Amino acid sequence: MSHGPALTLLLLLAQAWLPAQTPAGSQGLPPSGNKPGSGVMVTPTRLVISHRQRTGEVVLLNPGDVAGTFRVSLTRMEMDDNGACREVRLERVAEQLNLQDLVRFSPKLVTLQPKEAQVVRIQVRRPADLPPGEYRLHMVFREEPPLAPEAAPGAKPEEAKGLKVQITSVFGVAIPLIIRQGETSATAALVNLALDPERRHLSLRLERRGNQSLHGNFQVRFKPLKGPEQLVGEANGLSVFTPNAFRNVVLPLKGGDPGPGRFTVTFALPAAQGGARLAEAALDSQ
Repeated sequence: MSHGPALTLLLLLAQAWLPAQTPAGSQGLPPSGNKPGSGVMVTPTRLVISHRQRTGEVVLLNPGDVAGTFRVSLTRMEMDDNGACREVRLERVAEQLNLQDLVRFSPKLVTLQPKEAQVVRIQVRRPADLPPGEYRLHMVFREEPPLAPEAAPGAKPEEAKGLKVQITSVFGVAIPLIIRQGETSATAALVNLALDPERRHLSLRLERRGNQSLHGNFQVRFKPLKGPEQLVGEANGLSVFTPNAFRNVVLPLKGGDPGPGRFTVTFALPAAQGGARLAEAALDSQ
């Protein structure tokens, strides 16, 4: 049986999986402690469906050593000025677009054996009068908590000795699902560059203009007064979602105080999307 590129990649990653790892690039919690090795990997970690597309797919993989059941759902998340996302309720409001009505997906409940993968297929249903722009939900994959073990036949119920509380950890991963309608675009700018007193971090503000989200990778290079330029910092997969106009970013620097010279910060598309440079700024260091 042949596999698509995304599924093949996940199967290869599963062979090198370490139970203590968290899937790179996904938004989630570490595997729950009550089922060693459980969890889910998801690819892609960001799904964009352009105005010419009507379908998409996401691949789930259980990299653990025990079976797991995962529920798939949609939610809405808002991003704050520092890039943190919080879940907000999906509410139906009269005479307003209900985002969840744009998307159909299947299956909604997936049981995966160890190292087994499953494709979740997504269909977009755009109304004829949908205005141009970008519409975003998050697709959430939550592990169903294990069922409590049944008592053996004839066993006596345990005698109550005070309050008993059982806490079960639940693993979850959320990825942005972005639907674009008509012509969309965005431009980026890097402003307010500053170094902390010990020069371990470089802070800046990533500004967004347009009707589309920004998503890309940061690189920080330092050119001393004498000597070659060096890569001293990087951060991949940072986004500014609509309608946010900016995001505060802090980039850790390696190598200690480099002395006088010039820092150059670039923000570019991921290599898989061509790697085009979206914005650049410089800061002189004394």
